[in-house]
Amino acid sequence: MDKVKNWLASRKTDDKSTVILLIKGYLLLTILCFIFLMLPFCQNSKNSLVNHLFFSVSIVSTTGLAPADFSGSYNLLGQIISLFFIQLGGIGYMALSSFIILKQFDRLPSLSARLLRLEFNLPQKYPLVSFIYSVFIFTLLIEAIGALVLYVGFKEAGVENPIWQAIFHSISAFCTAGFSLFGDSMTSFSKNSLITTTILILSLLGSIGFIVLLDFWLRLTRKRKTITLTSKIILFSTFIFWIVAAITIYFSDLELRSMGWEGLQLAIFQSISAHTTVGFNNYDIGLIDVSGIFILIILMIIGASPAGTGGGLKTTSITALIAVLLSVLKRRKYITFFEKEIPPSNIYLAVSSAIFYSFILILGTWAVLMVDGKHFGFEKILFEVTSALSTVGISTGITGQLSDLSKLIISFLMFIGRLGVLTVGFALISKAPLLRDKPKIEDIAI
Repeated sequence: MDKVKNWLASRKTDDKSTVILLIKGYLLLTILCFIFLMLPFCQNSKNSLVNHLFFSVSIVSTTGLAPADFSGSYNLLGQIISLFFIQLGGIGYMALSSFIILKQFDRLPSLSARLLRLEFNLPQKYPLVSFIYSVFIFTLLIEAIGALVLYVGFKEAGVENPIWQAIFHSISAFCTAGFSLFGDSMTSFSKNSLITTTILILSLLGSIGFIVLLDFWLRLTRKRKTITLTSKIILFSTFIFWIVAAITIYFSDLELRSMGWEGLQLAIFQSISAHTTVGFNNYDIGLIDVSGIFILIILMIIGASPAGTGGGLKTTSITALIAVLLSVLKRRKYITFFEKEIPPSNIYLAVSSAIFYSFILILGTWAVLMVDGKHFGFEKILFEVTSALSTVGISTGITGQLSDLSKLIISFLMFIGRLGVLTVGFALISKAPLLRDKPKIEDIAI
């Protein structure tokens, strides 16, 4: 451990070096996962190299998109290895390494601290030690309770190997990975409220993030008088987005409307699945009307919340953009939310994230359209690309039918989605030279 500490201390801690190191870490995880999945004794059936690579990226990025049936492709050993990498990808490899370092030393090296803040999008003054311990305590506790409840549900439903099924789906749900050992995901359990509700709660807890979980714990133990503004924004926006989306999806689809209350339940599950980026489905996405598909695309773009296991633009970024719009319309000099001013630096990050995400989404959609546009409709390709970039994992059913080149493009998008679009942007763009003098201000037409 002393060698590790010395190595961390010797590394550069500037912004770009930290970003590149984070990217290398996830690239290494993906390569290791790929090597394990390639081993013959981990497989149930043969897959192409591209499919194995696709699975590896999807597992580490906790996306859930699959070019073939997951349980049909990998045996129990392959599934255990995949679950290990899902857990690492979900809670973040830096959280694990930081936890190990804290167990050996009294404090985190500066590089570990910077990597952790970058990986989880943490505020600069957020207590790192408390956060690291909360990640592991909440992860183990929530996944254990989830597995216990799912075991009861699967056993009552007559599922084979209910213990393993419960453990796998609990971790997959909390890490918002969306991988299932059932060929139809959760469709067979659409009427089983115990199983579907547990999956939804696990995915919601994973997507709202460890900041919210830690805030509530500190509030319950009276170590903090109130939860932070970040937690308030996350909880408020999460609730509003999935409620509005569920109602919209329900009224957008004739088949769902004809089912009445059951159809609304299906719409609620699917809206939460898209919003939390967990990627499970209890209804055939390919059957949903195009207007409902459009709502799901918007939900996937919005995504989960910072410091959680989900992807997307993040709820805080979207609410920051909404706050900008409201402040402009009301002609306010400051950007506020819940009567609190949002720092300009956060607004710049939110705007930059939205612009760069849109750019990658457009570029990725164009690339897949160039390759497979003749075989699939525009909305299906846009849906697939959005699902990959936001690490959601739901599909209209075209993933396995894509060409190898399109699968490689989708894999690259999933990798970018796990890192975060701005993280990739920081790595690509060199640091600009400092201006000696403050530039002159000149008005432009908007």
